[in-house]
Amino acid sequence: MKTKPSLADRKAAVSRTTERYKKAIESEVDGLKENAGRIGKNALIITGALLASYLVVRLLVGKGKEKPKSKHTISADENRYLPVAPARRESTIVSLIKQQIALFLIAIAKEQIAKAIEQLRRNEK
Repeated sequence: MKTKPSLADRKAAVSRTTERYKKAIESEVDGLKENAGRIGKNALIITGALLASYLVVRLLVGKGKEKPKSKHTISADENRYLPVAPARRESTIVSLIKQQIALFLIAIAKEQIAKAIEQLRRNEK
C-alpha cells in the first residue's frame, strides 16, 4: 500500500522544483544579457566605423555645389539676356584618386573593426 507524502514533503518538493526553475531562468537571463551587451558593443563599433567612413568619403568627394540664393527674382524675359557659364566638371583623374583614397581608408577602418571585435572576443573568454 502506498502512503501519501505529507504536506510538508510536498511543499519541500515544490520549493526545490521552484528553486531549480528559478536558477535556470536566471542563468538564461544572464546569458541573454551577455549576448545583448556583446551585440550592442559590436553594433556601436560598426556604426562608428561606417559613420567615420561616410564622413571621410563625404569630405574627399564633396557634397555638391549649392546654388546661391538670389535676392532678386528674374522674370522669363530678363533671363534670356543673362549669360550662362558652362558647368565645370571634376577631372576624371581627380575623381579616381578620391575614390582610391576613400577605398584605402575604408579598408583600414575594416581592419581596425576586425581587430577590435577580435579583442572583445578574447576579453570575453
